[in-house]
Amino acid sequence: MKEKKGQTFNFKAVKFKYRKAVHYTLLTSVIFLQLILLLILYNEIFNEPKLQELEAELHISEQAKHFSDLTKDDYIAAQNNLQNYIHTKEDQYLLAYNDALTSLSNNIQNLANTAGKSDLFSLHLKKDTGLKISVNNINTKIDSLRGIEYIPMPPFTDNQFKLKAFKYDDILDSVNVETTVSVDSVERKGLFSRVSNAIAGKVDVQKEKSNVVLTLQKGTNVSSGSIEEQLEYLFKNTNDYYQKEFQNYKKRYSKQLAAVKKNDTGFFDTNKELLNYSNLLLKKYNDALVSFTNDARQKFQEQYQTNKKIRNYAIIGVIFFMVLISVILAFITRLTFAYESRLVAARKKIEQNLNFKNRIVGMISHEIRSPLNIISIYSRGIRRQIEDQDVQESLKSIEFTTHSLSLLANQILDLSKNENKKLALNKTTFNLKYELDEVLKSLSSFVESNENKLLVTNGITEDIMVHSDVVKIHQLFYNIVGNANKFTKKGQISVNVSLEKAAKNTQRLLVEVKDNGAGINEEDLKHIFDSYHQGEISAEIKNLGAGLGLNLCKEIIELFKGKIRVTSKQNVETVVTFDLILDTPEK
Repeated sequence: MKEKKGQTFNFKAVKFKYRKAVHYTLLTSVIFLQLILLLILYNEIFNEPKLQELEAELHISEQAKHFSDLTKDDYIAAQNNLQNYIHTKEDQYLLAYNDALTSLSNNIQNLANTAGKSDLFSLHLKKDTGLKISVNNINTKIDSLRGIEYIPMPPFTDNQFKLKAFKYDDILDSVNVETTVSVDSVERKGLFSRVSNAIAGKVDVQKEKSNVVLTLQKGTNVSSGSIEEQLEYLFKNTNDYYQKEFQNYKKRYSKQLAAVKKNDTGFFDTNKELLNYSNLLLKKYNDALVSFTNDARQKFQEQYQTNKKIRNYAIIGVIFFMVLISVILAFITRLTFAYESRLVAARKKIEQNLNFKNRIVGMISHEIRSPLNIISIYSRGIRRQIEDQDVQESLKSIEFTTHSLSLLANQILDLSKNENKKLALNKTTFNLKYELDEVLKSLSSFVESNENKLLVTNGITEDIMVHSDVVKIHQLFYNIVGNANKFTKKGQISVNVSLEKAAKNTQRLLVEVKDNGAGINEEDLKHIFDSYHQGEISAEIKNLGAGLGLNLCKEIIELFKGKIRVTSKQNVETVVTFDLILDTPEK
């Protein structure tokens, strides 16, 4: 087809020979695009949750760091409050110390619970194969530290040094004093002895001596003696009394001091043990926390980079294949529009050809009737003038054939006027045996042209009248026997015709056409009723036709509510059987 110069599309620029490559490229691009979309879907469904899990791990590490810092602060607060209490002896610091221990226990438990939320954190904790340190142990130590009641040093007050007064009333009531007087004896001297003693200063005086005995009773003890002795006794007893009082006070204070010292030793030892244990526990958790945080951040970054790469590459792939698909679709669109213009032109050409065909068919069908009628008239005239029986039979066959062709031409003309009209039966009443005998007689001369012999077995009686389409029955015999004649050379074609009652007012016409020609192979036999199908052997036959024969026969037989069957063995025989339902006219 020649393109007009004014057209926008130049179809020659579109290389149609690359159509398959273009379509396969488009299909491949669509498949790759779907795979990329599946990759994106996989990334969103499987990789994104992994990233969210790692993000949750980082959140757990932040929570653990928070509780670890709180634990350190609580421990420092507990130690500060304890020192303040020791120095000031104020109860508020002791209460603050206990509160700090409670908060310390809670935060350690929260730290352990937070670590338990993460399998990765727990795995890092298990890597520490040192001392077996657990939260339960440190909580036990905190509880034991709370159980130790702190005993302060006894205060020094005036009442502690107040001594009991010495009870002396009973002693005074028991005092008994006995006094005795004794006189010394002096020798009597003379005058001169006394004067000499006086000059010499010697005086002999008679002395009187008084003896005082003091008796005291203290309890059951009775003591007697001089006043000096009893005073010494009293001072000694008083001293012993107060010495004993001081010894008793010393013993009591020593016991209190020992109890306080023992309590302080247990309290401070437990506190020191808690300090060491807390440091070890916090060190264990902090080391695991640092390792866990670094590991989680590294995995998070790796997963984030993986997801990012997949997403970026997928987006690039989607853009690339979308552009490629767009280019291919543009090419196909251009190709489609180019061929659309050709199809429009071809449609116009086909319409012109169809109109021309209809005119030709109509003209042939219309114009062929006149020669056929003339032939029929001449054959009847000649048949009246000639007495030779064989010639008369030939003329009768000519007359029958021209009549059939005339009827067929009328139907073709009718169909050409209305192409949308479906194939239908034009029923008339006729003698079935006569029509079949005539058409088979005409076909007998036809098969002889191919050096074949036609054998006819007609089991229908002469009185059978039917109401049906005689022209289409003629068509069936012409087509089926004609096909047998085309594929048979110097052979034999047999036609068997019989009739049986089908139902009320209907008869079933049974026809079998058998030939010993070339036959049909199995593959062609499967497609024998397809439109425009010509088999392997058919292609070797000259002037075979358009391939509409058996397909048209099948349509005509179905109009008669019958069926057609074909069996064949190559180079042996081919058998075509069909049946027609024919109405019988009402009497």
